[in-house]
Amino acid sequence: MRNKFLKTLLIIIGVIVLFSIIGLTNGKNREVTVVEALFSDIITVPQRVYTHLKNWIIKDKDFFSDIEKLKEENKKLKQENVQLTDKMVDYELLVSENNVLKEHLKMESAYPDYEVVVAEVISGSNSNWEDVILINKGKNSGILPNMAVITTEGLVGYVESVSDDTAKIVSIIDAGNSVSGRVVRTRDAIVCMGSSLLRENGRLKATYIPLGVELVEGDKIETSGMGGIYPKGIAIGEVTSFTVKKNPSENEAIIDTFVDFNRLETVAVIIGEVKI
Repeated sequence: MRNKFLKTLLIIIGVIVLFSIIGLTNGKNREVTVVEALFSDIITVPQRVYTHLKNWIIKDKDFFSDIEKLKEENKKLKQENVQLTDKMVDYELLVSENNVLKEHLKMESAYPDYEVVVAEVISGSNSNWEDVILINKGKNSGILPNMAVITTEGLVGYVESVSDDTAKIVSIIDAGNSVSGRVVRTRDAIVCMGSSLLRENGRLKATYIPLGVELVEGDKIETSGMGGIYPKGIAIGEVTSFTVKKNPSENEAIIDTFVDFNRLETVAVIIGEVKI
């Protein structure tokens, strides 16, 4: 009975307190209590979070739009870059072909008595044993072994071997190579030989110089036409020094070749017979 009485009393007190609060809230100038303010803040937090997120998304919607635009622009730029690369490759091919045509015309102008095939150097080998060059023309272009190879500056070497579309050239500065030459000033025949000690600087050693012949610095040397490979009159180089030996038959000279073998890009192979 006592417990029931206490419960009833507590309910009556709760109702009185509730109505008192309602009465207080109806006042015009009532101040908000700390409890009400805290309760209100707790209730409005989710609302504020939602409102903030909504405003941020609305405010920054252009940001996501800009990202999509940047992706599209990047894709477009990549495509344009590929197209430009392709055009550059085509341009380089045209330039290369144009250079070959120019070199062909220069060769024909420099050597009007010869029929030539112009080719590009695609690799070189400068070892202790040989100095060879590989070009991008071969049997299909009419090139055969033992044909002479030249540039507008002068003699390069001879064709050693060929495939359908390439040819291997042994240069005149190869240590195992020799060329029958002639001194332009005196018309005397000499032999120009490759040397492992001189080829790094693009030079030859001249031997078998006739007795009584003294070469001077600047003397021009050209092919004599003897030997069966190199036609007559192709420039080889010029004398840079002349050494007199105790035995005059051993006199020798150093020849600086006209062709720069370190920067050789285009050559011409002489095919067919001399036109004169």
